[in-house]
Parts: sequence; structure tokens; C-alpha cells
Amino acid sequence: MVLMLLSRRAKEIIFSVLLLAIPVVFLFANIKEPHRLNTMDRLILKLSSPVHQASMFIYRWVDGIWMNYIYLVNLKEENDQLRSENGILKANNAILEIWAQRGREVEKLLGFKEASSAEMVAARVISKSFSPYYRVLRLRIDRGIHEIKPDDPVIIPEGVVGKVHRVYGDYADIQLAIDPKVRIPVVVKRTGTEALLVGTGDPRKYTARLTYLRREEEVQVGDLVVTSGMGGTSGVRFPADLQVGRIVSVQKKEFGKFQDAIVEAAVDFSRLDKVLVVVTPPPVADPQSAPDPELQKEQPRTGLRPF
Repeated sequence: MVLMLLSRRAKEIIFSVLLLAIPVVFLFANIKEPHRLNTMDRLILKLSSPVHQASMFIYRWVDGIWMNYIYLVNLKEENDQLRSENGILKANNAILEIWAQRGREVEKLLGFKEASSAEMVAARVISKSFSPYYRVLRLRIDRGIHEIKPDDPVIIPEGVVGKVHRVYGDYADIQLAIDPKVRIPVVVKRTGTEALLVGTGDPRKYTARLTYLRREEEVQVGDLVVTSGMGGTSGVRFPADLQVGRIVSVQKKEFGKFQDAIVEAAVDFSRLDKVLVVVTPPPVADPQSAPDPELQKEQPRTGLRPF
């Protein structure tokens, strides 16, 4: 009844004081020592317990949302950023590894060039023609008429690549050693057996055939075949002792003076990006400096020939 007689402003002041006083009363009741509590304090604690439990429940609920959602969202953003940075570092590392590999290849190529007595020109492969079976059939390099000419040998430190087929402008086409039109004098290194290497032209395999291989020669699968250093019928002379490939099969004929053997190329033509063109072959050894024939009979044939 008294409240009804008060003005609205007075009611607001009274309610505000009560709202501020209740938490203070609850606080004083909760911080008192247990032996100092009176009946009123115990009643206040009993009334405040549900409020305290509700407030703790709300606090744990809000804290759970923060830890399980908001915190995880921030953590996910941080992980995404770290993942992105890690991807960039891996990409940069891969690029550096590619450049390092190219540097090693160039160093190897130049070292091989400096060690040889032949005059060579380094060239970059700019295109490759493929068979329907995705085998390289021909290469094109960035060297032309001012530096090289047709029939110049093309090699790499790992072995024989082929020969210059035609030159036009600043470019040249390379005929591979496994092309049927390329003939290379070779030697089976283990036995010293001489033969002529002719490409099979198989668009699915990098193979060539040893022709004019005498039947009595005991060549076998796995034998290494190298260049002899002699000039061939195709007008090209490779430096001696360059790897050509290894024998993968031997075909003994029932008649005739020769047998056939199939050689798998030592060079993977699909991976070539740099080559060396021999513009001036190494000089032929002076016959006057040849060793005594009687001494040669005592030495096993190795297939090695002087430049």
C-alpha cells in the first residue's frame, strides 16, 4: 500500500537500492566464517545456493563454447596459415632442388667436354617428336648452321644420342642412334668383338641391332657395347669408348657367317634436355705409335680404341 502511494521516481530508486543491496548481502553471508553465521545468514545462503549454481552452470557453458568453438576456430585459422606457409616452403625447396639438379647436370656436361680431346658444342633440346607409344623419335636443338653441320655426332656423358640430321637457321634436328638410318661402328667391350650398330626403328623400344657380328664370337646378354671410334657408312665418327647400350638378346643363326644381337640403348632419350655436338672428332691415333703386335697377342682384347 505504501509503494502504491509513492511516485514512480521513488519506486525506481527503491528497486535500484534493493538490487544493489541483495548481492552485497549475499556476498557478506558467503564470506563469513562458518562459526559466525546467524539464522539470517543461513537463510540467505540457502536462498543464494540456486542462484550460485545457476551462475556456475552459465559460466561453464560459456567457457565450453569459447574453448570448443571460438578457440578452435582461431586454431583452425592458425593451422591453415601454417599449412599454407609450409606449402610455399615445400614449393620453394622443390624449385631449388630442380635448379641444383640442373647445375649438377651442366657441371657434369662441361667436365666431360673439357676432358675430351674432341671439340664440342653444348646445345639445349627445345622439342621432341613422339611415336604413338610416347617414345621419342627425334630431337630438335637450339644450334644451327653457324656452329654445326649434318652428320655431326651428338652425345652426352652417359653415352651416344645420335647424329645431326639436318640444319636450318638457328636450329637442327637430331636423328637418334636407334634410327634405322643411323649406322655406328661398335665394339663389345668384354670380348673386343667388332660389329655395326643399326637401329631397329621400333617405336615402342629404344633398341638397335648388332650386324656383321661373327658367329664364332661368344657374346652374351648383359655385355656392354661401346663405340669403336672408327668412321661409319653413315658418314659419322663418334669418339671411342662411349656407351651405346647393353645386349638384351642374342640370335644365333643356323647358317651364314654372322649372328644378330639386340642392344638396349644406354641413354633415356625421353629425359634429355642438354646434349653435346661433336663438331671436330678427336684425332685418329698415329699408326707409328701402335704397340708391338707380338705384345698385343699376349693382351686380351678389351674393345678400347685410341681416339
